Amino acid sequence: MARARNIKPAFFLNEELAEIDPLGRLLFIGLWCLADRAGRLEDRPKRIKIELLPCDDCDVDALLQALHDRGLIQRYATGEHRLIQVTNFAKHQSPHHQERESRLPAPEMFEANGERARGRPKASPGFIPDKSEASPRAIALIPDSLIPDSKTMSGKPDPAAELLEYLNEKTGKQFRKVDSNLRLVLARLKSATPEQIRAVIDDRVQAWKDKPDMAEYLRPSTLFRAANFESYLGNLGSGGENGAHVPWAGGI
Repeated sequence: MARARNIKPAFFLNEELAEIDPLGRLLFIGLWCLADRAGRLEDRPKRIKIELLPCDDCDVDALLQALHDRGLIQRYATGEHRLIQVTNFAKHQSPHHQERESRLPAPEMFEANGERARGRPKASPGFIPDKSEASPRAIALIPDSLIPDSKTMSGKPDPAAELLEYLNEKTGKQFRKVDSNLRLVLARLKSATPEQIRAVIDDRVQAWKDKPDMAEYLRPSTLFRAANFESYLGNLGSGGENGAHVPWAGGI
């Protein structure tokens, strides 16, 4: 069931969204209305299209992936369920107090800003504060990661950012160092060394880069998802062309 949500004029100045197809921007707004009070919904592109873009000739799955790749949403799986988390939704929206609590599990390592704890101040409505002196870049809809480049505030190299940059170099892509991407890498670093992660990247690039039907999976959400990564790591040196595990491509 669709719900009323907030949007402010500065939404249209957001530089991240400027890189998204116009229908993708409209889809992003629509996702807020379909999401529960924690910003979660089922990742069912065909159903989402019927709900939000029934009159438009578009690939909703591809639009969702574009939003995911820029950190605006997070696509994830829990068991057999494919879900979407709208990034920072609860931080910027104020769901009605009678709206039902979310029944969908959060993504792995998700640091939720709300289902808001009782007694805490109510979040400001809308996605972007009204500050006339703010520049378009300063009023970004979804804040970038607190790690702006490959070094932390202490000046020491950040391994997650460096590994994401390594993936960009190998694939020729430009995955941004946003929280949704960096958290996946950090999770893998708990059980694998940077060298092992680079080896997995090299192996999957060699196997998939020149195959149009597989190259699209050279992305953080596929390579660094826990079950996928363990399969790729265990498959190193096996000689399999496509690996033992074929990643989920999204869909209903």
